[in-house]
Amino acid sequence: MTERRDRIPAVLDTSFWVQAYRAEIAANCLDLFDIIVPKAVAVEIMAGEAGVAPREYPYATLFRHLQHELRTPDVEVAPLGIFGLGEAEAIALPAALGAVLLINERSGAQYARNMGLEVATVPAVIVLLRSQGVISDRAARRKLGLIASNTAPSIIEEAARALDALRSHD
Repeated sequence: MTERRDRIPAVLDTSFWVQAYRAEIAANCLDLFDIIVPKAVAVEIMAGEAGVAPREYPYATLFRHLQHELRTPDVEVAPLGIFGLGEAEAIALPAALGAVLLINERSGAQYARNMGLEVATVPAVIVLLRSQGVISDRAARRKLGLIASNTAPSIIEEAARALDALRSHD
């Protein structure tokens, strides 16, 4: 188990949380990262669907239960003028905090990389967990399959190639 004090500061985007939940790695992320949640991201995660009877999605329920393990930013930044509110705030914040950006949207991740930010996608974290021996190759590939329909093919393919390389070293 990773020591909590060794966690990497990381700013959460909604896309990452939803896909981390679907890939069954949200709990692992608490061991790896000191997760900072922008206000707009927390609102997006907890928001229901407009025009539908009120309900709480399972990823929102988990977020609600784990919020005490996450922190809010201690600095204010102006959100970017592009992207949705959560993504705009999440991308703007890591530079001010010296943190990694946890995001799973290809366009937002690419924009952040172009800004010089360190970015981690859910597939990249799955590969990290596999490389550390936390999960097996079979589990890693199953987790990629769980999010393949909601993650850019190029991101999934890059992770699959990394898993292939890890397998060749087993």
